[in-house]
This record gives sequence, C-alpha cells and structure tokens, in this order.
Amino acid sequence: MISAISLRIATYLKNVDQENTPSIEVMKYSLYIILHTLFTVCAITIVSFILGKPFETFIGLIFFIALRLFGGGYHLHSSVWCTVLSVGLVSASPFLVLSDSASIVVTIASVLIFLWQAPKNFKGYARIPEKYYPVMKVITVIIGSANFIWNSSTLSAILLLQSILLLPKEKGGTS
Repeated sequence: MISAISLRIATYLKNVDQENTPSIEVMKYSLYIILHTLFTVCAITIVSFILGKPFETFIGLIFFIALRLFGGGYHLHSSVWCTVLSVGLVSASPFLVLSDSASIVVTIASVLIFLWQAPKNFKGYARIPEKYYPVMKVITVIIGSANFIWNSSTLSAILLLQSILLLPKEKGGTS
C-alpha cells in the first residue's frame, strides 16, 4: 500500500517537473521511507490513545527516535514487521513497571552497549561521514544517560530495545 502511494506521488511529481526532479525510483524510495515512518508514528499515536497512555508513549517514541537517529541499529528486512514491532514495543513500554534499581541496571547495561556498539549500521543507509561517528556515539550515550536523571521504566524499556538493535548479528561482528 505504502509502495503504491509512493509510486503515485513520485510519478505525479515527475510529470509536474520532469527536468528538475530526480528519477521516479529515487523519489519513490525516499517517499516510501517518509510515508512508512509517518504511518508508524500515527499508528503508535492511535494505539497510545486507545491504551490510555499517550503522554508516556509519546515521550518513549521521541526517546527511541533520538537514540535511533544517533545510535543507528539493525533494520528488519520487512517494513511490515518493522511497523508491527515498533508499534507493539513502543506502545507497550509505558506498561513496563520496573523498580528503581532494575531501571538503573537496564540503563547502565544499555549505556555500556551504546559505548561498545554505537553508532551501528549507517553504512549503506545514510551518508554520514565516519569522522562523525565518535560524536554520534557520545550523543547516544548522553541521551541514554538521561534516564539516570528520570529513572523511568518506560525509557528503560526503550533503552533496552535500542541496545538490542545495536548488538552484533553474527558472532564476532561489530560493524
């Protein structure tokens, strides 16, 4: 569905201005990413209102987006599964209740994983020069460390999710 909408929009834009627009395939790919993200955020928002935790879910979503933006992480091969997993986990995060000490343990573990693995999986997905990776690591660690101040179970769940997405997929792989 999102692919078909992306193709229609890209084709329309190309027909409006053929000389000053990229190829239909390039626009379709970019639009697909934008529309997929928008759909996922809208789905999370709707589910958060249905479940009665819109504020907590929104904070968790912003936290996840910030961590993902600077820390990267592995991508699922299916956008449908990405959406299902994102909606499910981000929407469920406000319902995770951890003790203060458990929240601190999760935060420490996640921040250590960020120090070890972030940023991850930007090659082939983003055009960020590698010279900025150390800065991105520091920003990811700072964002994750913010939960030492808030000590939020919701944010601990998001930290755990994001840190898992940074772990090597193969034995010994860290790139």
